[in-house]
Amino acid sequence: MKYGFIAIVLVLLIGACTTKTNKKSKQESMLFTSGGRTSELLVVMADQNWEKSAGDTIRHTLGEVPPWMAQNEPEYRIAQIAKYQFGPVFQKFRNILIVEFDTSLSKSKVTVRHNVWSRPQTIAKIQSPDLKSFMNAYTNTYKQIKAYYHKNEIARIMDSYRGSEERKVTIAVEKKFGFKMIFPRGFLVATDGADFMWLRRPTREVEEGVMIYTYPYSDTSNFNYQKIIALRDSLTKQYIPGPIDGSYMKVSSFFPPYHVNSKFKGNYATEIRSLWDVHGYAMGGPYMSYTFVDTIANRMVMIDGYIKAPRKEKRDLMLHIEAIFGSFEFVNSPAVKKD
Repeated sequence: MKYGFIAIVLVLLIGACTTKTNKKSKQESMLFTSGGRTSELLVVMADQNWEKSAGDTIRHTLGEVPPWMAQNEPEYRIAQIAKYQFGPVFQKFRNILIVEFDTSLSKSKVTVRHNVWSRPQTIAKIQSPDLKSFMNAYTNTYKQIKAYYHKNEIARIMDSYRGSEERKVTIAVEKKFGFKMIFPRGFLVATDGADFMWLRRPTREVEEGVMIYTYPYSDTSNFNYQKIIALRDSLTKQYIPGPIDGSYMKVSSFFPPYHVNSKFKGNYATEIRSLWDVHGYAMGGPYMSYTFVDTIANRMVMIDGYIKAPRKEKRDLMLHIEAIFGSFEFVNSPAVKKD
């Protein structure tokens, strides 16, 4: 019961801290743009605690490699400073975790605030009377805290995309499918097939790609991840050729797919994250997809995004795909509810 109470307190405090008034919105518009590299987290805590079990736990949980990444790329790059160093420059970091120990407290207190010294910004603060209390509070709230950091990263990228939208592509998607997705400058329509569209942004070193496919809903087996992977393979074999004759993109058989039942814009969805490779050619990279139902049109919608970036880190590039997905909204069909 104690652990559940901590989690509930966190949720309530987040809700209280994110309630916006007109006055607060005006204040936030005057804030500095937040700093820090993509996927970077600043931890503010005493050196002696950082170098012991409390710091080890933070490094292990926030700096872990996601199960869908084949390369050794931790989810967050973590930097640590002591409280006395936490001045105006560091206060503008985008993602901040503050850990304080105070023996006058009777129990741990966990709060999450947004856009305090800059925007977009997420600041989580854990105050505990001792190590045991901290470990209990942290263990039961870090996933929620991490989700807010992740949402903050996606929000920053989405904001930048709105200022550099490739309108021709956005309009083409909306006209064909009845929903809107914001694609940044450089994206183009590579293939426009029956109920299918392949969009890509190729550069000299990196290619970002998105596939969209809609098909009739039949039953709940449409959410089976193995069927979704088989469907993806059939589409890429038909529409996405490899660099040599007879080669084509497919889901890698050497990497177990990460799949989970989740929500996408409020609707039940199957989320898959895994690796793709090329039949007949040595090439590959990460991809992710959401497959969900449009109940108004009685159709399934699959949006799928991948990265091709040889010899480059992929973690931050995949956030670009998530930002495009995050901009999804129905225009002619209100089936999917907004977050």
